[in-house]
Amino acid sequence: MRVYHDMFRPVYEQVAFLGWMAGAGAVCLLRPPYWILIALAALGGAAWRAKEVAGLYRFRLSISALRVEKMDSDTLVRISRPFFKKQAMWLGRGFKWTQRHAELSRQIIWRDPTEIAKVPAWLPGFIRKRLEPPNFVPLRDDAIGVPWIHGLEAKEHELAFPLESLEGHTLVTGTTGAGKTRLYELISTQIIHNGDVLVIIDPKGDKAWEERVRKECQKTGRRFLYLSPAHPSRSIRMQPLQNWNSISEPATRIAQLVDANGSFLSFAWKTLFDVMRGMAADGMRPNLMKAKDYVQGGIEPLLFRLIKKAVVAVQGDKWKEGLRDYKPDDKAARMSQIKDENLLMLVGKYEAMREGERVPRDEVIDALIVMARHPREHYQKMAQVLKPILSMLGDDELGKILSPDPLDMTDTRPIYDTGKVIETNAVLYVGLDSLSNKTIGAALGSILLADFASAAGAIYNFGDSGKRRNVYLMVDEAAEVMNDQAIQLLNKGRGAGIRVMVATQTIADFDALFGSSAKSRQTLGNLNNVISLRVKDMEMAKFIAESFGKTSARRISRTQSVNASSAKNIADYSGSRSRSIQEEEIPFVSPDLLTRLPGLQYFAFLAGSTLYKGRVPLLVDD
Repeated sequence: MRVYHDMFRPVYEQVAFLGWMAGAGAVCLLRPPYWILIALAALGGAAWRAKEVAGLYRFRLSISALRVEKMDSDTLVRISRPFFKKQAMWLGRGFKWTQRHAELSRQIIWRDPTEIAKVPAWLPGFIRKRLEPPNFVPLRDDAIGVPWIHGLEAKEHELAFPLESLEGHTLVTGTTGAGKTRLYELISTQIIHNGDVLVIIDPKGDKAWEERVRKECQKTGRRFLYLSPAHPSRSIRMQPLQNWNSISEPATRIAQLVDANGSFLSFAWKTLFDVMRGMAADGMRPNLMKAKDYVQGGIEPLLFRLIKKAVVAVQGDKWKEGLRDYKPDDKAARMSQIKDENLLMLVGKYEAMREGERVPRDEVIDALIVMARHPREHYQKMAQVLKPILSMLGDDELGKILSPDPLDMTDTRPIYDTGKVIETNAVLYVGLDSLSNKTIGAALGSILLADFASAAGAIYNFGDSGKRRNVYLMVDEAAEVMNDQAIQLLNKGRGAGIRVMVATQTIADFDALFGSSAKSRQTLGNLNNVISLRVKDMEMAKFIAESFGKTSARRISRTQSVNASSAKNIADYSGSRSRSIQEEEIPFVSPDLLTRLPGLQYFAFLAGSTLYKGRVPLLVDD
């Protein structure tokens, strides 16, 4: 049988305590037989009541003030190291959220604030100090959120989440200023000191987070890599089309960034696919700058080299013999979309040799010939949708960063791709600078996530499971960079040892990205763990609360009736009073609580099993 305690009632135990103390004093004064035993019994009763009074006052102090803690990274590492040895990550202090806390929170929400009694002013200061919980900070009038949510449990303990549960990926939610980035600082510091691979994609480029990661890498001797279009001179060079399992993948990564649909999108993908196949056949690794040159300037040089290779493979140095026999007449030359006379003759010779089966059929060359012969005006119209994204990612300094030339001796910036980042056990921070240029930032983040997904696929399919590294991918404002490949990464990343953490403010961000609420929920459903700081959007709060599940709560129901009748006798009078406890189903965490959390406080639900209420310390410089 569960005992029901009303924590907001008058402190009746206080009167009982005074009564026991008075009784003990009277016994000591009167000294009846066995007075010592009676006095000890009375003092025991007083101590028992004093403990109950202290517990009630401790609870009321706990719900009336904030818990705030500052910590340097050395202290964090010292605290977290024993947990990492036990394959767990330290995420601050708090307590396990149970049915009792859900019930208490409902009682407070339903009460008027003036009905909640405070600790009496006459309580001596030294007693009050002993009853205050650790890291007690008096509440300011302008404080954000309500302190009593965390104060429902006066006694905290260390919260350590098993690393195994993080393999199911984690959703971090929170509005601006709730503490998402500070939580990420706490987590990334521990990952760096534990020696695991860390990749950070930060759309807004939080300076404090970047500096934190950089400093911790310096302390540990880890390799810190920085990539940002806003600071090209400090940035590494990154090849986002380096990793792929089939040649269609690079084309898909670029095509998914195109603002088009229907036949335009299909034509754009086919164009990219043929160009990428041609580059691979020519011995080149596909990159954005070359793709831009071939799409905008024409594929004639690439086509010429591929056909020449095919003919040379059969005729050797005599490949030019008889080439003039395929020179078109003036009318045919004017009608042809191919304006290079040498290429026209070479195409004619290749097709003649192919029909005579002197050269094998090559699908790549055939596709490029079709592209070269496509009506120029129609091609330019259909391929127009590719030019903006290719120009953004393939021009100027960003083009040099994303399409590195290893033979350029004047550029000493190191060249990496996501596969190499993992192999070298590095820490990569990507600042997308989305505040300055949201379109470029979103495109860059999306294409890097796609490359990461491909690298994960290669690890999953061909890597040695016994030698796989733990890889953490942390994405802030995830709705700005998510794509289909990133969703595949959530589905299959666990087998590659990749643990993804994505942060967002609202479900509406994903709805706008995917154009479908169902797909948004499908994406978020792949995240088995939820860490929710304060959220502003009620729809998001309801979604999170639903994932936490439900429990039961009890409430006292009182009825009173009075009946007086003077028909027979003026003294006739009847009345009744009753009190009962009713039980009903409620959310484990009310959506209202999620919208009223103070900064740096969170609810965490791990792998569908345990619900915690916690708070993280604010990391400060050592």
